[in-house]
Amino acid sequence: MINDIFSPKSIAIVGASQDTEKIASVILKNLIEGGYNGKIYPINPKYEEIQGRQTFPDILQIKEHIDMVCIAIPYQFVESVVDQCVQKKIKSVVIITAGFKETGDEGKILEDRIAEKLKNSNIRLLGPNCLGYINNKAKINLSFARQNPGGGNIAFVSQSGAFCTAILDMACESKIGFSHIISLGNKADIHENEIMQALLFDNNVKALALYLEEFADGKEFVTLAQKAKKPILLIAPGSSEKAKLAISSHTGSLASSYDTITAAVKKSNVILAENSEDLFKLIVLINQNVIPNGKKIAIITNAGGPGILATDSVEKEGLELTEIGEKTKQKLLKVLPRESNIKNPVDILGDAKSDRYELAIQAVLEEKDVDSIFAILTPQLITDIEGTAQKIVEISKTTSKPIYACFLGGKDVKSGFRILESNNAPIFNDIQEGIHLIAKLAKFEDNKERTKIVDCNDYKVRAKHKKEVLGCCSEEVIKVLPEDLAISLLREFKIDVPNEIVTENLDSAIEFSALNFPVAIKATAKDLAHKTDFKGIYLDIRTISELEEKFIELKENISKITGNPSPEILVQQMIEGKVEFFVGANREGDSRIYEKDGRGFGHLLAIGQGGIYTEVFKDIKHILVPEYEEKIRDIFNETKVSMIINGYRGKPALAKEKLIELIIKIEKLLINYPEIISMDINPVIITENRAVVVDAKFYVKN
Repeated sequence: MINDIFSPKSIAIVGASQDTEKIASVILKNLIEGGYNGKIYPINPKYEEIQGRQTFPDILQIKEHIDMVCIAIPYQFVESVVDQCVQKKIKSVVIITAGFKETGDEGKILEDRIAEKLKNSNIRLLGPNCLGYINNKAKINLSFARQNPGGGNIAFVSQSGAFCTAILDMACESKIGFSHIISLGNKADIHENEIMQALLFDNNVKALALYLEEFADGKEFVTLAQKAKKPILLIAPGSSEKAKLAISSHTGSLASSYDTITAAVKKSNVILAENSEDLFKLIVLINQNVIPNGKKIAIITNAGGPGILATDSVEKEGLELTEIGEKTKQKLLKVLPRESNIKNPVDILGDAKSDRYELAIQAVLEEKDVDSIFAILTPQLITDIEGTAQKIVEISKTTSKPIYACFLGGKDVKSGFRILESNNAPIFNDIQEGIHLIAKLAKFEDNKERTKIVDCNDYKVRAKHKKEVLGCCSEEVIKVLPEDLAISLLREFKIDVPNEIVTENLDSAIEFSALNFPVAIKATAKDLAHKTDFKGIYLDIRTISELEEKFIELKENISKITGNPSPEILVQQMIEGKVEFFVGANREGDSRIYEKDGRGFGHLLAIGQGGIYTEVFKDIKHILVPEYEEKIRDIFNETKVSMIINGYRGKPALAKEKLIELIIKIEKLLINYPEIISMDINPVIITENRAVVVDAKFYVKN
């Protein structure tokens, strides 16, 4: 069990010395001073005693069984110690040492070899290239951290040791403790999902903070987060636009790695932090037990301008400004001056002292639709800063609804800050920052019960064209499925497509078109990704003479580009609709957010306005496959084009239900054909009763 790894009864530290500045010596000191009551074995052939402990030349010289070995010596000597661990049948190993895969190919080969030896001997490995770990519940500080903030009920797991030390320093200053601090390093064996499984279902751990540069298994990560129903805070660097690896499709720019992370976070109800300061302030708020039950917030302020700023931030961050009920308004009228604004934001005026804040906050707290209060104070001449802070502290103890104080200013408000901070009450110095952080917590709580686990297995069927698709795949390069096979996949999942034929023969094209005018003709060559870029498509052909002219012209265009004297042409029935829609997908588009074996998050759908201007307008929202129908509807309604499809300014509604069905069918298609690593379906023509896929391109790789 992973819990046993972080609660060993005996620990050997390889590399400990009498040089107190050596990492292994710092680890030994932290372990002793942290109150560890198990057996400790310093390992160093040069000494008989280190820090008052008997020292051994190597692990094999210790007669007793050892649960864990911590290795902090130069990387060149690590493997020989690992061999001793195998011989000694150690339970687990922590490799602090750097110099492995993070240094390049040679380091990776060494790391893989060491990991394989340990795996074959059923020995678990934390690291290498890590800070170690702290388990404050068991009084184990097996790390070289400068300081330990002490115990708490929030766990912190970081892939970066340096980032870990920064958060620990902030925690010590703010007196915020952690149940566990675990540095993952290179994750050669133990990874975040195992630790999440152990910690998130521990009743003594109420929240988990994570710093991850890559995900061991994205799908498992999402499922664990969905099951936990606990706050999970995440920083995931490497998810920027610069980090993505786009292929030659629309979707490459419309469904990037950043979008994948964002969609995964949204699907799993994880709270995404933008930076270290953001992460730590969220940790502080959770430690203060001030997560609101919903998104409805009331603002109380002693100045109009800050109240307006707060209102703007509430709307921007997706919170809801509570409508103050008539009963509460009457209470406010009794306790506030006539000039006060009793609507939300409630302006109690610049001469407000602590008693006016107290009366206003208490009246608004009784409003049943209020989930939290944001109390703004500006330091005006008559303002009772310390008294107001004290009143907020006292009222907070009588209610389950969070009261967030925002004291604007510098020197004058510091005394109020000290009172609130010393009483573990939330306090901000910036309106936008405060509302931003509150919104993250409120959305987590609001979505907690609505987050649903959707199993890919529920979508799986016998893929009829699996053999043909695999036959088109390569392990080395990305290939495009032939147009006829792409259409077959769409038809397999009963996706609406126009009548069409693929032919190099003009007579066949004429025969088909006579029954299907108006038609479009298109290039089908695999290397022609965007047909409009070189006159690879002709639309709205309505006569045989026009068809003859354009058919010959298109063949000549394709031949010039490809050298093929007899290219095939797609002749397709034109669908005359009101709106063009786009559905794209990417799978594992960025190697930096996935482990090399590809256990990623699966397919990311991009949906929104289609046509030739898709990449210009970027009216795109994202769905991590699979998603349930209700959520798909919600995400669809976030697009601007949805307003037109739903019926805009008296115009009739279009086939929204057909479009939702189409998106679900595409989810099913992608799950059953995971070889599809990217997809462009553009456009989908939306009429009053159809959602028709006019053009589809599938990129595959084995």
